[in-house]
Amino acid sequence: MSPKAQVIQGRPATREQRNWAVSLWAMLVVVLLAVTGCATIPMHGNVGKSDPKGPRNSSVNISLQQFSPVDGASPESIIRGFIDSGTGVSDDFQVARQYLTPALAQSWAPDKRTLVYKDTFAVTPSTDAATFELKLDLVSTVDAAGVLTPANGDTSELLRMKMVQVDGQWRISEAPDGVILTEANFQTLYAPVSLYFYDPSFTYGVPDVRWLAGRTSRTATSIVKAMLNGPAPYLQGAVVSAFPAGIALERDSVPVNNGQAQVGLTAQQLLATSTEQRQQMNAQLLTTFQKSLNTITEVQFLADDRSVDMGGNGDVVSHMIIDNPVPPTQIALAQKNLVSFDGTKIAPIAGVDSVADLDPSAPAISYSGKNFAFLSGPGNQIYTVSANQQPALALSGVALTPPSFAPNGWLWSAAGDGSGLVLAINPNDGGKLGTPVMMTIPWLVGQEVTTFRVSRDGTRALVISAANGVSKISITGIFKSGDVPKELTAPIRLPHTGSPTLGVWAGDSSVAIMAPSATKPVIIEVLDLAASPVEMDELKGVQWISAGSGVRNVHAQTATEFYTNVGNYWEVDAKELQQASFAG
Repeated sequence: MSPKAQVIQGRPATREQRNWAVSLWAMLVVVLLAVTGCATIPMHGNVGKSDPKGPRNSSVNISLQQFSPVDGASPESIIRGFIDSGTGVSDDFQVARQYLTPALAQSWAPDKRTLVYKDTFAVTPSTDAATFELKLDLVSTVDAAGVLTPANGDTSELLRMKMVQVDGQWRISEAPDGVILTEANFQTLYAPVSLYFYDPSFTYGVPDVRWLAGRTSRTATSIVKAMLNGPAPYLQGAVVSAFPAGIALERDSVPVNNGQAQVGLTAQQLLATSTEQRQQMNAQLLTTFQKSLNTITEVQFLADDRSVDMGGNGDVVSHMIIDNPVPPTQIALAQKNLVSFDGTKIAPIAGVDSVADLDPSAPAISYSGKNFAFLSGPGNQIYTVSANQQPALALSGVALTPPSFAPNGWLWSAAGDGSGLVLAINPNDGGKLGTPVMMTIPWLVGQEVTTFRVSRDGTRALVISAANGVSKISITGIFKSGDVPKELTAPIRLPHTGSPTLGVWAGDSSVAIMAPSATKPVIIEVLDLAASPVEMDELKGVQWISAGSGVRNVHAQTATEFYTNVGNYWEVDAKELQQASFAG
């Protein structure tokens, strides 16, 4: 029966029944709008071949209702009302400020950080009668730059707030900066945005995922301000920005008219840039906008409200390469020899003789397709080989990780003995194979490293390690001088399940990881900097994985079979093929 019906169970409706019906109808409309209009991060589901996520339309201004304090409310009610009003991103938290003293309402900085917590929190009086303690189960923390850090396991956060009476009403006089949101509200109000910075060669675009208020009219402004502030800490030194240091928005606004974002920048710094640099700035910002919004198709830079010279058609710089595609042919092993696999046919590699006597495993192929590498014997040596060349010893160490090629041709590995040693060498130097670069990474000391994979833009590395039975999935930046590696940045951690030891890059912001087993069912987990982890269907006896171009194009491999994930199931693509790997 429709909630609007004016006759209920055959009798004329009373005024109370009509009011109830209208209220129910209103609630149903709200629920339907919420279901159809609110996008959240995917939490479950199988992974198959798919296209990258489309641009997000951030022109819709979604807000959640806040309620002002009521007269006579207790200190605990005021605190809870203040926390619940942390959803007021669309009006600069005007309701939340009503719970604060006038002085604190002016100084409180909600954008300093965001604490994301599970469903409930506790409020208890402290030893000081005017001070209250909040204890909440933390899910993640987002800093002022929008960088999200997941909480480690069951992490709780303890906050203190001080209360005073203002005109006979309790108000908060001391509170930490930032807002506190439930996980559901955070996912509704905030969205992951990939800021794109350049690799040092100004060839590849490197995503720097930030969590911003993703459905407000100020989203474009937030994106520009975040980009001008530079990359996240773990990428500093590994990537570069076309925007000069110190440049800023002339006004705290980026208007968008008919698809054009008008970006007014401080005139002195903007006019000091070259035409080429401005075009790189344009490519960097436009790529970011187009990956995050579907409302911006053009960027106009302004100095003192006047457009600047962007050069002619002959001056156009190359587009950023986003999600650098890997060649479709994989390197693999068949009967202890290196072979190629194009998805349908297994073939010997022209000009490369048998390497069976070196007991090869974990083969790798360069992006050029001309250089190959593999672990030898027990895994303490890595050899390289190319057409019409004999295998050459490239790297030596203890329990080395499978070799990984960077796009610039350098070959990487890490020692798994807890020494923190990371090694790199350039095998594409005319056969000279000079002295390897050897780096001791402080945050890897004491960690047994099992995976070290360089990203497809060459600026980051996936590191899987373990200590005292605890596994860590890390993404670190690679700091280089020219092409020569110098050090790794302090990493960010990715939340995961189980105890994975093997992983590969599955895109520019995603990796696939697993714990191999010859006999047990194995679940491959796809981790993404911009989304929740996703588990693929389990498959028995998976010992190796590879990932090609395209989002989550992951292949599972047993001792004798090569599988492709099609829809919701695994399909055998080849047999008698071991440890197939794409470039990288």
